[in-house]
Amino acid sequence: VFTAIPGADSSFSGYVQPHQARSLLVSNGLEGFEERALVRFITRADSVSVRDTLRGYTIDSVALSFTIAARDTNVNGLELWIYRIAPGFDSSSTFAGLAPAFVPESLIAAVPVPDTLNSGVVRTVFQGADLGRVQISPADSGRLAVGIRLSAPVFTGVRLGAVAAGTGPLFTTYATLDVPDTGTAKLRTIGRSTAFNTYVSEVPQVSDTTLLAVGGAPSSRSLLRFSLPPRILDSATIVRATLELTPTAPILGLPTDVVQLEARSVLADVGGKSPVNTQSLRVPVDTLELGSTTVSIEAVRLIELWLRSNSPSALVLALTPEGASFTKPVFYSTRAADPALRPRLRLSYLLSFPFETP
Repeated sequence: VFTAIPGADSSFSGYVQPHQARSLLVSNGLEGFEERALVRFITRADSVSVRDTLRGYTIDSVALSFTIAARDTNVNGLELWIYRIAPGFDSSSTFAGLAPAFVPESLIAAVPVPDTLNSGVVRTVFQGADLGRVQISPADSGRLAVGIRLSAPVFTGVRLGAVAAGTGPLFTTYATLDVPDTGTAKLRTIGRSTAFNTYVSEVPQVSDTTLLAVGGAPSSRSLLRFSLPPRILDSATIVRATLELTPTAPILGLPTDVVQLEARSVLADVGGKSPVNTQSLRVPVDTLELGSTTVSIEAVRLIELWLRSNSPSALVLALTPEGASFTKPVFYSTRAADPALRPRLRLSYLLSFPFETP
């Protein structure tokens, strides 16, 4: 059993920002606080080109579509509450700064999530008198922006599709154009995808330099270094290798949403910017079970890279999906007072047989 080099393990943050994540997190207190999604759509002009002529149009209806990427399939009665917000937000916007926009007067729709829908698209349509809720004022320069909250009978969360995954929300306008020179009305669908999206958390993420954080947003990764003796590095055959980690608290997250912890071998040790191995067969992973108090990763293929190359005996821990998970594990580091809590590598190996010299 080899403990990581004391004081040489570190946690680094800032890899994937919320607006770069492949999902938008929306929750109503799943981990004791709320998270909300923010979406700004591509500009919709007030005219369209028909026969090289810009023509105005009359809006018949408008639809907003959202993709449910993951949810707790054991919870029923979910609703996405859609609020009209100003389009000026960006990646630096905060939960507190946008809180005044999430008031009853700004609520434009409550979109039910069917109990039978595990993942897929939910949609709401505005027509008639309801069109005023999504009317774009001249001050917004053709931009529609919405904020999304979650309503549910229990504390839970959903992951919504995002631009980075190609599944961002859609804003579709169904319009009628009057073309005077032909005496006919033309129907036109004006689709606008997401221009920018992000999510904000009620409780800002706080890092502790004495622990090893993985995941979160902006996402964190942890670097562990080991020192293996020459007798293993030079001539041993690895039979089994298990990386053992101890969380500071039982693993939390969204039930039924699979989250994996992966360990990648470091190709060159330059701290937080260390390049890592990308060969899928050499990247051990472990599915994090909610409530777990220990985490083990089978890492034979990773250790073999250390033995067969000149790469350092170091690895990087990261979460999948990164920056887009409710699971944010924190592990004890080599600074833990109790040695039994420190990261360790348990190896079973064979040494070359010492044949006699004739």
